[in-house]
Amino acid sequence: MINLRSNQCKMKKNVGITDRIIRFVFMDLLLGMCLWGMNVPDWFSNLSFIVSIYLVFTILFGYSPIYRLFDFNTLESTSEEEE
Repeated sequence: MINLRSNQCKMKKNVGITDRIIRFVFMDLLLGMCLWGMNVPDWFSNLSFIVSIYLVFTILFGYSPIYRLFDFNTLESTSEEEE
């Protein structure tokens, strides 16, 4: 049985504030290009929407599964984490 309150199931943040801002701008450009006037193929519009949903969740939660897979972290370390 998995204990959901243990640290094993906890997602540790790995996306910093600068990375979140860049992701927000990129998400905004993707959605804007596909939803307001750009003539793009349907497959690109669908792919952009899926990527935008992924970006929204990484912005909101500060966690990127792809960063976790490659052991990458853009979160600035604080003195509390170092102890």
